[in-house]
Parts: sequence; C-alpha cells; structure tokens
Amino acid sequence: MPATANQLGQILDRMDYGRALKSQLLMNSKPESWVPYAQPLLDAVELFEELKIGYALIGGVAAMYYGRARFTEDVDFVAVTGHMDIFTAHPAELEKHHFAPDCVHKLYHQSGIQVDLWKDEYADQIVANAIPVELAGRSVRIIEPHDLLAMKLRAGRLKDDYDISQILLNTKIDESRLAAMVTAEQMAHFGEIKRRA
Repeated sequence: MPATANQLGQILDRMDYGRALKSQLLMNSKPESWVPYAQPLLDAVELFEELKIGYALIGGVAAMYYGRARFTEDVDFVAVTGHMDIFTAHPAELEKHHFAPDCVHKLYHQSGIQVDLWKDEYADQIVANAIPVELAGRSVRIIEPHDLLAMKLRAGRLKDDYDISQILLNTKIDESRLAAMVTAEQMAHFGEIKRRA
C-alpha cells in the first residue's frame, strides 16, 4: 500500500534528520546540542581508551558512516572479551565519563542516552579489524564494513537488510571475504539484497 501524503512527509522528515545527523556527527562539524548521542559516544570512546578496552563503533552510526541515509537514535559498540569485568573493577572511571557505575552490560549516560554493548561471538575479531576514522573531531575505531555486513546478516532484521542495501550503494565489498564470515544461507540472503539494491 503506498504511503499517504502525511506518512511520506514523516518519512522525508526522518530522512532529512538522519542526513543532518550524519553531517553534524560524521562529517566532523562541531556537534550541535540536538545531536542526542554525540556526547555519550565521545564519553564511551574516552572510557574505553582510558581503561584500555578494545572497542569498535557499530550499529546505525557505523551504517551511516558507510552510506546509510536513515535516522538512528542510539549508539552501539562491541568490546573485547572481559570488558564487563574491567568496568566492574573501575566504577569511578564510569562516573568520571558520565555513566552509571552500577550497570556494566550497557552504559547508561547521564544524558539519558543508553550506549548498547552488543554481544557477538566474533567481538574480539571485530575489534581487531576495526579501523580508525575521524568522527566528531576525534579518532574513533569503527567496525570494518565486511564485519558490519556480517553482523547485520547474522541479526537478520528487516532494518538490517535496508542498511546492507544502502551500504552496498556506497562501499566496495569483497564478496568472497564476506562469504568467509557468514553461513551459506546468510550469503544467499545477501545476494537477494544485492539484486534488489
């Protein structure tokens, strides 16, 4: 069923908002106060670096970096095995970087933004493959695009299919490399997404 004029307007507004967020956060303009997750993202990166925890920025912000033009409201990371033990042992550092010290499986920022720490069986490899990029005026380690596509194929959600199609339009992907990271069924699904993109 086609979108009504009102629905289309809402969709376009969300897309414009997503593009504005990308411009402000990813293109290294000074983050504006309306970019809700800029400070929590930077605080999380500083926390990881201070505690020497390997990390990679993933999720919607990473997808935006690689070409997705869609709205996102949250910040997602993967971190190396054992990061929760390190957080538990350093509650003062969590507070120093504006996170609640009593939760270590997610980071609750004082701004009200939640920073999700994804559990992925390949987290250590994702962190090892992460690449440094400049986001919001500083160096941040971001998931490598093949790892991002593999994570999204493993998640198998409709929004991940859209993200994959948008990333394919803007990022060169080595399919043989991707095939080594996912199941044959997931790779077949990738082929369907690519044909539709």
